[in-house]
Amino acid sequence: MPVYIYNQTGEASLRIFGKGLLVNMNGEHIGFIDTDSVYDYNGTHRGWFEGGVLRDHYGRVVGFVPGATDALHPLFPLPRLAPLPALPRLAPLKPLKSLKPLKPLKSLGWSKFDPILLFAL
Repeated sequence: MPVYIYNQTGEASLRIFGKGLLVNMNGEHIGFIDTDSVYDYNGTHRGWFEGGVLRDHYGRVVGFVPGATDALHPLFPLPRLAPLPALPRLAPLKPLKSLKPLKPLKSLGWSKFDPILLFAL
């Protein structure tokens, strides 16, 4: 059963499958979680995922999972009922990962990115 990552408005944006595979609602694999880092399938570091909170390179919150345990975050909206998602396609092979940047201090603010836009940079 996948876990949903919700955006600032409480809308389900991404699903986490198995060992950290990130799949959008159209069933496309767009990235993966490796320890506390998030990468796209080009190997580019996109942010951090700790305690159920997805953050950008500035430490701002991009998304969250219900029951997130990271203590430093803005007030989360109530998650909306997730729409029926598409079946996930086959996952591509994981690429060589880029070096991750220094982790910023966590912020109480929301990012200008939502979970999908974080991967569209």
